[in-house]
Amino acid sequence: MSLIYSGKLWLIQKFVSGFSNNAYLVSCKQTNTSIIIDTPENPSELIRAARTKNISGIYITHGHQDHLAGFADVYREFPVPVGIGKKDSQSIPLTPESILSVTDDTTKQFGSIVIRSISTPGHTPGSTCFLLPAESPGSQPQLFSGDTLFPGGPGKSSSHKTFLQLLKSITGKLHNLPDLTKVLPGHGTFTTIKESKEEYEYFKNKPMSENTYGDIVWKK
Repeated sequence: MSLIYSGKLWLIQKFVSGFSNNAYLVSCKQTNTSIIIDTPENPSELIRAARTKNISGIYITHGHQDHLAGFADVYREFPVPVGIGKKDSQSIPLTPESILSVTDDTTKQFGSIVIRSISTPGHTPGSTCFLLPAESPGSQPQLFSGDTLFPGGPGKSSSHKTFLQLLKSITGKLHNLPDLTKVLPGHGTFTTIKESKEEYEYFKNKPMSENTYGDIVWKK
């Protein structure tokens, strides 16, 4: 576990397991109300930390199994409302009793935590990023990007059509967020929207073909 953000109102802890998958625990400092973002395999450390919190929601960025391998264990411990993009919802291994709406641009509040859903199809049809707005002027918004956006490029796409969809999600939505926004992906380390936009400049004028998809690196 690593503490990656601690502000006046809330904090974020990161847990790494599975295929170097990241899970996140976001907690309100005032009420201890907390949410979990993604549930990779071997979630024992995440569960131990979450037992000290008032878990009120579980958010899943997309329906790939490396992000859901620990879902059953986490949900049995914390049977709370679950949010996942509708087109990926069939991937959840258990049927939650309550569903959180994560349609595009919807918001939900948990204590001092306000989380905004941003629909970003491409990596999967129901991929969704979750944004925590800046706590105060000058502080960093926090974006949980799943496998949509990483340092250096987008997530993996399965065809040219889905790559174009993913590209539209990134350039038409995520790149419109404030430059300061910290991007917390489903694997690996973080980046910022400013850095992502600068990297994309190397790619945007390159010719594309039907073979442009898969693991794309902006600067390659």
